[in-house]
Amino acid sequence: MTGAATLFAGDQPGGDWERIIAVQHAGSGLRAIVVLHSLARGPAFGGVRRVAYASEQAGLADAKRLAASMSLKCALAGLPAGGGKTVIFDAPTLDRQAAYTALGEVIQELGGVYVCGPDIGTGKPELAALRRATSWVNPVGNDAGRSTAVGVLAGLRGLLGVVFDDPSPSGRRCVIEGLGGVGLALATSLLEAGASVAGWDPDPGARARAAALGVELLEKGTLAMEPCDVFMPCALGHTLTRERCERAPWRAVCGSANNQLADRDAAAALRAREIAWAPDFVVNAGAVIEGVETTIGSGGGAAHERVVRGIEAIEGRCAQLLTRARAERRCVSELALEVARAALRAPVDLPPEPPEG
Repeated sequence: MTGAATLFAGDQPGGDWERIIAVQHAGSGLRAIVVLHSLARGPAFGGVRRVAYASEQAGLADAKRLAASMSLKCALAGLPAGGGKTVIFDAPTLDRQAAYTALGEVIQELGGVYVCGPDIGTGKPELAALRRATSWVNPVGNDAGRSTAVGVLAGLRGLLGVVFDDPSPSGRRCVIEGLGGVGLALATSLLEAGASVAGWDPDPGARARAAALGVELLEKGTLAMEPCDVFMPCALGHTLTRERCERAPWRAVCGSANNQLADRDAAAALRAREIAWAPDFVVNAGAVIEGVETTIGSGGGAAHERVVRGIEAIEGRCAQLLTRARAERRCVSELALEVARAALRAPVDLPPEPPEG
């Protein structure tokens, strides 16, 4: 293995990011970037995303955005952790198992300052390959997709309570963009709760599974123009553009995708049209809450209880931010960032150490 080498001279330790490490492994064809955004509150947590990026700079920019979002997510949730992210440049010649094992060696060499987990392109087989080389990976018993979905549902209840004075999704129409693991779990829970659910996914298999549950399948081109109570972005980020938000027939937005807003203009368009938005780094924190609580501090039943409490708290946190934004006539995205950045600088309450013996 060639090991890690810093290729981006302008992005070495310092500035707004703790560390940026470019990784290459000739034997497997691995090209990856590990970004550690903040270690102020504890080790950096973040998944491994495998995508066929158009360029190294595109991959680096994505990793930076996602790592920064993870820091905000951890701070708002009160976790003793910061944000990190790894991106792998996917290619037809990539030896996937060898590449993930090589990446695991690099993560192990970092000595616990970064704990990795699943993301787009990284599922159970890839996590198993990582675990062959590092112990700093999301525990086997964790289910990131399930935890994320439970957290989004908690955030949705908080949003519905503010917008409709009723936290129940029963009778609400929800449109889901992305019917993969998280999107499908959300669809299942929403249908069970009495909601009307429609959606779309580029994968025919995902569409078939959703249709079998009772999800109304839409076309990609008409998805964003489907009237609904809640639009739920559950795929890639930056899908909420200004143009889309200016025309959208939605009452609210709440989904699992990271970095949903394309820019500030999109946030302003949502506010101008009185479309409530549940900040993504508030509602999609379920997986990192589970990851941190089962990795740091005491384990067993105590960890499970902390996970449950942490995810349940998303409902109140989301409702509080939306209520305050309305009262102060502010854009909720700006308020959430302000609160998260303040939390990032605040002292950390560490979990108790496990008892001896």
